Amino acid sequence: MDDDDLMNARKVLAEMRHNWAKAIAAGYKRGETETAIKNLIEVQQAIEAIDRAIEEAELEDEIEEANDD
Repeated sequence: MDDDDLMNARKVLAEMRHNWAKAIAAGYKRGETETAIKNLIEVQQAIEAIDRAIEEAELEDEIEEANDD
């Protein structure tokens, strides 16, 4: 998986996060709001995992460049 794939996945998840936040902001609906909160948290965790993967890939690239010198 390259950086573009990770960025595309992050973009999709960010849109999902936005949609879940809008669902929560629409007002309390028993059951639905709790599900939206749970899903929002799960999406946020996935975004954070992708951010870490992007950072690791960038670090690996920097190390490779330094070794090439």
